[in-house]
This record gives sequence, structure tokens and C-alpha cells, in this order.
Amino acid sequence: MAPQVNGEVPPSSATLSHITGYPVVTDGIAYFKSNPYGQRSIELGDSAYQTFAKPVLPYLDRPYQYVSPYFKKADTMGDDALTKIDERIPALKKPTEELVSDGKAIIFFPVRKGLETKGYVVDVYNSEYKKVGGDGLVTSGKALISTGLVVTSVALTWVGDILRASKVHTKEKTGEISHQVNN
Repeated sequence: MAPQVNGEVPPSSATLSHITGYPVVTDGIAYFKSNPYGQRSIELGDSAYQTFAKPVLPYLDRPYQYVSPYFKKADTMGDDALTKIDERIPALKKPTEELVSDGKAIIFFPVRKGLETKGYVVDVYNSEYKKVGGDGLVTSGKALISTGLVVTSVALTWVGDILRASKVHTKEKTGEISHQVNN
């Protein structure tokens, strides 16, 4: 049972405790409490509770006794569901900073790869330009064409490696399946 404060027993909920145990939720609540707009919202909510809800609560005591077993059962089911979600999605327990950095890494992956590819293509172009030698439009054109050929060759080699790996994997799976069928 929760400790009494000024004669009132604060309600406890395993589901809410579980939810507030997530670092993202805890950090969000702390941020909301520290924000001036959040503080004002909490003050307004508390004053509304004190004005409207608190005077009515004693009248709801008796009906609550009838429905409280159902609330407790729903609370237990909610906590169990969150426990299962925790098992399936362990990232929920990660610190907020780690989740933010992982999210940024995923979101900016295409940009990072694009910049890496741009750097690679520029390096290939510069090396081809030096190989061709000379100055002028013809030299730049030759370097550009040979850069395209080199980059295309590298890309086709990469695709071929992927296809070979998938072909080997398919052969292995086919061999396993035929072995299982024969036995």
C-alpha cells in the first residue's frame, strides 16, 4: 500500500510506473516540468483538480469499490503487456541520448553515404585527370569518361559480389532442404 500524505492515499499503478521507468518518458517529464509552459500547464491542471475534482471524489468512493478489481486487473494486464513489449523491443530501455544518436545515424545515413560517394568520385576523377595529362576541354572529357567507366566497373563488381553471395546462400539452402526431404 502506498504511504499516506495528509490523510490521502495516492493511487498507484504498475502500468504507469512501468511507463515512467522508460528513460525517454522520464526525460520527457523532466523537460516538461522544467519548461515554463509545462509548469504553467501543471499549475492550471492542479488548480482545476482542486476546484472541480477533489470535492467530488468522496462521492465516488463507494462506486469505485465496485470497479476497483477491474481497474486492478486492467493495470496488471497493462503491465504484463509492457513487459512483453520490453522483451521484443529492448531499445525502449536505452538512454535517451543513445536513442537520439541512433536516430540521427539512421536519418543521415543517405547524406553521409552520398558525401562519401561524392568524395570517391572526385578522387577517381582527379586521378584520371592526372593520368590523361594536359589541360583543356578534351582532357577533362577523357577524364570524365574514364571516371564513369571506373565507377561503373566498381559498382558492377559490388553488385556481382552480392549476387554471388546470394547464389551461394541459395545453393546451401537448397542442399539443406533436399537433404531434409531425402531423410
